[in-house]
Parts: sequence; structure tokens; C-alpha cells
Amino acid sequence: MTVIWTAGEPFRIYFVEILAKHAQRELADAEGKIDLAQFQANLEKTVTYLESGDMIVFSDQERPTAEAIEFFQVLRLKSVEWEPLPTQPYATSSIRWRAENWQIMKFVHEDQQFFVCVNAKVFKKSLDDIIAVRNKVGYKNYPILFIFIVLTTLFMLKTTLGPIRKLQNEFSRIKLSSPHEHLDTKGNYREFAIFIRYFNELIDRLRASYTQAARFSSDAAHELRTPLTIIRGHLLRLINQVPDGSMTQVELSLVSDEVERLISISNKLLFLSQADAGQIGLEKDDINLNDLVGQMMEDIKSDRPDLVLTSKIEGVILIKADHDLIFQLMTNLFNNAIKYNYDKGSIDFQARVIKRQVHFSITNTTKLSSNGLDERVFERFYRHLRVEGDGHEEGSISGTGLGLSLCKEIVKAHGGDLHLKVTPDRKVSIEGRLSVTA
Repeated sequence: MTVIWTAGEPFRIYFVEILAKHAQRELADAEGKIDLAQFQANLEKTVTYLESGDMIVFSDQERPTAEAIEFFQVLRLKSVEWEPLPTQPYATSSIRWRAENWQIMKFVHEDQQFFVCVNAKVFKKSLDDIIAVRNKVGYKNYPILFIFIVLTTLFMLKTTLGPIRKLQNEFSRIKLSSPHEHLDTKGNYREFAIFIRYFNELIDRLRASYTQAARFSSDAAHELRTPLTIIRGHLLRLINQVPDGSMTQVELSLVSDEVERLISISNKLLFLSQADAGQIGLEKDDINLNDLVGQMMEDIKSDRPDLVLTSKIEGVILIKADHDLIFQLMTNLFNNAIKYNYDKGSIDFQARVIKRQVHFSITNTTKLSSNGLDERVFERFYRHLRVEGDGHEEGSISGTGLGLSLCKEIVKAHGGDLHLKVTPDRKVSIEGRLSVTA
């Protein structure tokens, strides 16, 4: 389409120049006086698609025909702008005559001025013919052109996106826990140098903030554990000294419960800070998952007989892991399944071994709203307490928002992962994977 719309003017000039060269050759071969009829007949042989009346040739020294007189009148009435041609002293111009476009060529030979007028539709037909030939050639070469464009595009994409993918992979390998790990500007484009330097500076600032936060959590947990333990000892002694059932003993017991809660929070914060620093020490031992889960199920039955408990463990699963951490993992998950359940709800535990990995899930009915119940539950201090069908939070449910964070880190320390899934029938499923098969 672009060629069709833009090629008209260049082809017009080209055809006029070719016609001027033929006229120049005819005049050079002529001897004596020019015979206009013969001159016109010779020129007509050089123009394709020429019909009768499409070419008019006249001279200022010959007896003008009726058509020549009309042309002279048009040239006098209109201010025609002549365009010089490389074939000197030839010039050309375009006019509108008898509702058609005409191309006029003017030149001088031996003090005689000649005019050659050609209907522009002749040039249009020749141009259409050339375009048609070009289209036929193009149609045959379209598959080759298409393949060339595809290959060129793929090459440009690879050349352009390759360094970006390389830089992206280097970004993903950078760890906050590695204090001296940075991106190198030498192996990347110079255009990325400023961006890489900014990224390295940003990582250093994040590492500094991360280290300070981790150190604060660890130091705070260490500093709080000793005085809290001392306070707990004094409270237990005071509780034993006051009369049983007295108001003072009740109040001291409430204070003791809060101190126990603070000690639990301190221990959890200390564990999380060790996990952030990659300093969790695992004392691995053989654990029978069937016995561990079975004992917990028995405890839940005695405490919550209204719940429907089901367990499906494929075979006997022996795992080699830290007993205390796995016990805490299962305790936290089952406690959450009980805490956020409703009366006469259900808890289902399933586990199986796939390629030396233990895949387990704890699924329970819940009274919590599914809106907002997502992977954020594994974030520290995040608590989703919105009850289904109620716009208020259930403030009576105790907790610190650290339990599932601890579970996530315990599973991660054992080479696995933990995810939450909400089922359409208002059930919550915690699905985990442990790479600890014995």
C-alpha cells in the first residue's frame, strides 16, 4: 500500500525522462526539417498502453491543429510551472485538459519549439503493470520474507533480552544473608552500570537494616528471658504462699499467665532471629510420624469430643528430624485447627511419602472469613480474626501471630515448605512438605 500511494510521482518523472531520451534520439537522427507526423509515430512506439488520441505533438512553427490550439489556449490561461529535466533543454509540466490529466514535455530544437503531450492515464497503466509484476514476485517470496523477519526478530530479541535475563538471574542469586555479595558491572552492558551500582548500594542498606532488626530481636529476646524467668519464679512462690482460692492468688495467677505468655513470645522471637541468621541447630533423631500424630489426635479427642477427627497416613512414616521442632510444628498446627474451628467441626490429617519427601496436610473447618485468609498468615504478627458473616474481629481468640511463622521456619529448616489453601466448602488446609525421610 505504501508503494502504491507514494510511487506515482517518481514513476511519472521516470516515464517523462525516458520519453525525453527517445525524443532526443529521434531529433538527433533526423535530417533536415522535422516531420511531426513521423516524429509522433516513432514516439508512440516507445509508450506502452497508448491509445488513439492519447498523444499530441505540435510545434510553434507548424500549422496548428485544433487540439494544438486548445493546448496553447490552456497554457496561456494557466500559469504553468515548468520543471527542468536532466535531458537538456527539456522541461515538463502537468495540466488538466478535457477532464483528464496530461503530461506536457517542452523542448527546443534548431530554434523550433516542440510540445509533446501525453495522457497521464498511460503512465498510470504502466505503473499498475509494474506494481502487478512486483506483487507476483512478492507473493512468491513472502514465505522467505516471513522466515527472514521471524529469524531477525528472534535474533534481536535474544540479543536484547539476553543481557536482561542474565542480570535478572544475578539479581535472584543475591542473598541478604551474604554481607559481601554484590553484582559485578564488568560482565554486563555499560548502560546497566549506574543501575547496578544503585542496586548494590540499596542491597547494602537493606542488609544493614536487616542485620539491625535481627540483632534487636535476638538481643531483646535474650535480655527479656532472664528477668521474666526470675519474675515467674517469684510469682510461683507467692502463689504458693497465699491462701488457696483467695483473690490475691487468682490475681497472681493471671499475672503469672501473662508472664508465661511473654516468655513464650521471647522464645519465639529468639527462634525466628536464629532462623533469619541461618543459625538453627538441628538435633536430628528418628521420629515415627504415625505415633506422634496418633497421640495428638487422642489428646484432641479428650479435650474436644465434639470435633470429628480423621487421619490417613499411607504406611508407616519414619522421619529423621529434630524431635522438639517437629513436635512444636504439629502442636502449633493442630492448636490452630482447634482454636479457629467451630463446635462439631472437623479436622483431617493426611500424610504420604513421595520421592523420599513427606507430604502432609491438616484440613479443618473454620469460623473465619475466607476474605483475607491467605499466605499472609505466615507473616509475623499477622492475625486474621474476622469471623464469617460478622464484620467484627473475634477478640477472645488468644495468640501472638507468631505460631505459623515458627511453623514456616521449622519446615524450611528441614528442607521443605508450607502453604495455605482455602477450599470452596469453607475449610482451611495447611499443606507442607518435609525432606526428612529416614
